[in-house]
Amino acid sequence: RQTRSSPRRRRAMASPPTPGLPLPPNAIKAFLAPPLVPAMAPAPPARPPPPAAGSSDSATLIPLAAIKRLIAGETGENKMGADALHLIHKASELFVEKLAAASVKKSDGETIGYDAVAAAVDDEDQGEFAFLSDLVPPTTTFEAYLAQQQQLQQEQQQEAMNEEA
Repeated sequence: RQTRSSPRRRRAMASPPTPGLPLPPNAIKAFLAPPLVPAMAPAPPARPPPPAAGSSDSATLIPLAAIKRLIAGETGENKMGADALHLIHKASELFVEKLAAASVKKSDGETIGYDAVAAAVDDEDQGEFAFLSDLVPPTTTFEAYLAQQQQLQQEQQQEAMNEEA
């Protein structure tokens, strides 16, 4: 199907004007017009704040799918009842909340850094997170590490000499 174009449109589609000739009036307007921008989608609604500790709100801090994936990753199968899965999910959330609260007490600013988490794990008074001491050791400098290794070697050498005597 052929469509007819108006004479005005044919003029606009014609080759560009040669230098020295006046431009058609609509050419300047089209040149100066802002480019067409598609309408932007509205911003998604803000996420609600996480529920307070101990509240019975249905919103969760850890997605249930993440807990399922962790359990299935260990065995390759997910043969767990819904009630056991819910209990593990809730226990995981409580654990993360307690570790975060202990870390906030040990932090020195607005953010929780590795040092704050390591201090919360290493806290002698609480002892709640002592089982994590191998996973979250306190930070140390390389020089301190070398001194510690030399001290261990000297102790081992003295023990070997005591056994020989």
